[in-house]
Amino acid sequence: MPPNIRMALVLAALISTTMGQFIVFSIMAPLIRNVNLAEYQGGIILSASALVYALSSGVWGRLSDRLGRRQVMLIGLLGYSGGTLIFAASFELGHLGWVQGQGLFWLLVVTRMLQAILMGATVPACIAYIADITQPSERVKGMGLVGSANGLGSLLGPLVAAPLLMLHLIAPLLAGSVVTGVTAWVLWRFLPPSPQQISTTPIQLQKEITATVKSYFDPRYAHLLLIGVLIFLAYAMCQQTIGYFIQDRLQLTPDQSAPILALSFIFSAAGALLSMLLLVTVLKLPPFTLLIIGLPCMGLGFAIASQMTVAAESHLAMGLVGLGLGMAMPGFSAAASLSVAAQEQGSVSGSIAGAPALGFILGPTIGTLLYPWHNDLPFLASAVLSAALLIAVLWLRYQTRKRQPSER
Repeated sequence: MPPNIRMALVLAALISTTMGQFIVFSIMAPLIRNVNLAEYQGGIILSASALVYALSSGVWGRLSDRLGRRQVMLIGLLGYSGGTLIFAASFELGHLGWVQGQGLFWLLVVTRMLQAILMGATVPACIAYIADITQPSERVKGMGLVGSANGLGSLLGPLVAAPLLMLHLIAPLLAGSVVTGVTAWVLWRFLPPSPQQISTTPIQLQKEITATVKSYFDPRYAHLLLIGVLIFLAYAMCQQTIGYFIQDRLQLTPDQSAPILALSFIFSAAGALLSMLLLVTVLKLPPFTLLIIGLPCMGLGFAIASQMTVAAESHLAMGLVGLGLGMAMPGFSAAASLSVAAQEQGSVSGSIAGAPALGFILGPTIGTLLYPWHNDLPFLASAVLSAALLIAVLWLRYQTRKRQPSER
């Protein structure tokens, strides 16, 4: 099969997974308030699942070296599809009043964490597959395509969610489950195995988990992962409170705020997709340059969001955040991928895939805890963090140029 076709199939897996994730993000706030849970409980649900995802994605990335990239992708897609059905059913039980209060909260925490264990397999296996079929000179472009797939998925998620919300609040979740299930069948039927050399080392789960944790502290790329984690922490604080912010600032009901929130996420995804296609794929800017342009865009978007008084300002703010994230994400991903040899791509891809999840461990909880104090605090904190990260990246590039004649 031609490499371009294989690349397209792998990117389809990324798109469907990201689409499903952004369906959840775009309707989480109205779902939480619809079942009478508090904002911080919604944050904890996502933070707990992000912790499990961060650990599992690293393990799955390493296991893909032994089981094969294709097999691990299928585990992730099928796990996500089935897990989403259970997660949606849990919300429906809350909506019907069959499970309420703390019982419903813990049911949602457990079901989302169980889903995260399996869905963590898809992204690292996809990143490693792409690394397997691209040359080092094309790695930045390959990571850019990964970013573009994520951007397209994050655009499709709200687009799917917005009209389906008119039918039922959980209808978008059901659609996400169907899409990932169909994608799993397509990959099983048509995608050939990766050209990687399968490792014959026996699998020992405890050692894999320990190695995964250690991989986040690898001195070759730990500083880059930390930047990625903090980027997504800032994004998560904004993303998980913007739905409540829209509802409270504009004095709307959950049903009224959901379409506005979905449209804001569409603007965010469109900005991310634009920057990935133009600045990453076409202009092929170096990793540090992408970060230096992307972080101020994100910071400006957070600042505008903090002062929102009309829906249009939410759309503008999230568009700028998406534009910046669309550059920052492939920037740190490519830099980390280029820091290790080809035979280590499974390991580093798991760490790269885990970076967003690590940011989402604390981001939603911090954001939803700051929100009751003053509802613009999560956005102001994200803006300050973006500025601090920009300073750190500028210093890191300066140090790199002192050691090397040209930027990697």
